[in-house]
Amino acid sequence: MQVRVFTAPRLHEALALIRKELGPDAVVLDHMEGIDSQGNKLWHVHAALDTNPSPQTNLNSKQVESNQQRPENVMDVRKVEASMQRLERIVEGLGRKETDSLRKTMNDKPTQEAFDHLVKLGVAPAYAFDLANTYANHLPIGVSSLRWATRITPRKTPAVVLLAGPSGGGKTLLAAKLATHYSMRGVRVGLMTTDTARMGGSDALRSYAGVLGAPFALLRSKGDVPEALASMSTAQLMLIDTEGWNAQRVSACRKQFDLWDQLPCTHRILVMPANMDENDGMALLAESDAIQMTELAFTKLDETARPGKIINWAMVSKLGLSYGGFGSDVPGQMGWLTPQSLTALLESQSQRIKEAS
Repeated sequence: MQVRVFTAPRLHEALALIRKELGPDAVVLDHMEGIDSQGNKLWHVHAALDTNPSPQTNLNSKQVESNQQRPENVMDVRKVEASMQRLERIVEGLGRKETDSLRKTMNDKPTQEAFDHLVKLGVAPAYAFDLANTYANHLPIGVSSLRWATRITPRKTPAVVLLAGPSGGGKTLLAAKLATHYSMRGVRVGLMTTDTARMGGSDALRSYAGVLGAPFALLRSKGDVPEALASMSTAQLMLIDTEGWNAQRVSACRKQFDLWDQLPCTHRILVMPANMDENDGMALLAESDAIQMTELAFTKLDETARPGKIINWAMVSKLGLSYGGFGSDVPGQMGWLTPQSLTALLESQSQRIKEAS
């Protein structure tokens, strides 16, 4: 097995170097953006190539004849499956080696244990290594490595907050929690939704608006925007719920994205459920640049045993962290994510794991 690091000013140039030098069978393990001594952007990409040939078995003449008679596409499928299994073993082995090598560089046991806890909670080994010492000393983590969104203060500055994300991810519930939270503090709130194509998509938010006595508007097209904004001219906080989308449905939602651009949004928050598969979350984040998301919020934090994945998402996206939500009660448990609250979340889950073991 051969592992190498390729460096280039642009990511696609580094990938081209990998294909040129290691060939089409190379596997990209990870990539990281950095800068050189002159402050120029550089991409560092780790790639692996399995240099150990697979063990061959001697075939007798009947087996050879049988293989020759098999359809070509069957043989191709089996070759692909064998290659994928071999590459999966390589990546899995490299992951274990990375974790072990990082752990061995830590001198004291408390830091090693903190590293172990973070990895068990779902934090990627490289990020766990950076955070372990702080976490071991029960200090707020991620102060410098994570980005934090600017707090929403509608009393001082009116805000227009758009909530986007996957279907069933908790956007409507978060909008209701925020609306209730601020209404109880005397802030004038208005609610809108672009989720008009789905049967009953607007019903829940309309009900919350009725309970709060807040203006409510449906946004079916760009033409609805001026009237909706006029009806909420006195609102200090406008919350916009949206139709659910995912990485596989981006093209189907282009019309909705165009509608968003007609709204004077001060915040575009990508709402991600914490119980979401991490790889699906990464795919969602890969599409978020195209729709200009500015912040991340996490829902269903009480429904995952690996909350550390939200650190991985935040680090990859480089979006500022904003709200975190627990449970389905309104207003219920919801608050602004801070280094202190994120640390408390990880420590509480780590404690539950200890008690269960």
